[in-house]
Amino acid sequence: MDLEEAGAWLEAPGMEKIPLRGNCSLGRSPKSAVVLDSPKASRRHAIINLQNVGEFWLIDLGSSNGTFLNKRRVHQPVRLCDMDQITVGDSPFTFRQPEEVTSEMRTTLAQQTIRETANIPVWLLVADIENFTPLSRSMVSDKLALLVGSWVAACKTIVEEHHGEIDKYLGDGFLAYWHDDEKSAENVAAGLTKLKQLQKVEPRFRLVLHYGLVSSGGLRSMGEESLIGKEVIFVFRMEKLAGSLGIHLMASAAAQKKLGPAVPSQPAGSHPLKGFEGSFEFFKC
Repeated sequence: MDLEEAGAWLEAPGMEKIPLRGNCSLGRSPKSAVVLDSPKASRRHAIINLQNVGEFWLIDLGSSNGTFLNKRRVHQPVRLCDMDQITVGDSPFTFRQPEEVTSEMRTTLAQQTIRETANIPVWLLVADIENFTPLSRSMVSDKLALLVGSWVAACKTIVEEHHGEIDKYLGDGFLAYWHDDEKSAENVAAGLTKLKQLQKVEPRFRLVLHYGLVSSGGLRSMGEESLIGKEVIFVFRMEKLAGSLGIHLMASAAAQKKLGPAVPSQPAGSHPLKGFEGSFEFFKC
């Protein structure tokens, strides 16, 4: 594969350069994109996710020995920069992305994507760990890393087992989505049921669900497909509202209508969202 086309890669002693396209999994599992032959590596140890138009993020999946970035243990998903030193188990890597994608390039690509891409209907789910800042201050480093990494891994498994995908990881959460089809409402409902069970244990986290039209874009030469559009902004504004209302699982009217009785809900009132005209009905699930 052409490294110039990839734009980013990993370097490691005794290994060929590893081009990064889309998502890259690292671990002892033979299904990993980068298979690690080390007893200190977990089967599903870490992933590098391409998101937000040319950004690469490092995510530990609750590994027992941790993932280290520049000799510091990764506590939460973190963005990578050129020449960052990554250690997975006892395997060292150098992240290379000599030509950073600027904010101007991101804006241009996003505008081009919205012009060129037909809107596609999707379910949008944002998960966010509640009170993450005080939580991070109250826990020792290793325990925090294991708690957050295990939570990310558990959520990722639930989403993917129910035919969804994680579009982007955030510092203390993620955005997932499902393409709309004849079984999507059933899959989303089943996934929400599992995630609600996960909400009963630490870390406490909030979920918001929306349904709408988005564009799909990003650096396609790198294998990236990021969700773009006002409905993506809408669901993130929803998450802020749910936090202020103290609701742990909130759905928009569009999502609640599509779900129907599959997920019991009750009205949570009509509320404005910053950047959007009027007020919108929401539901507590």
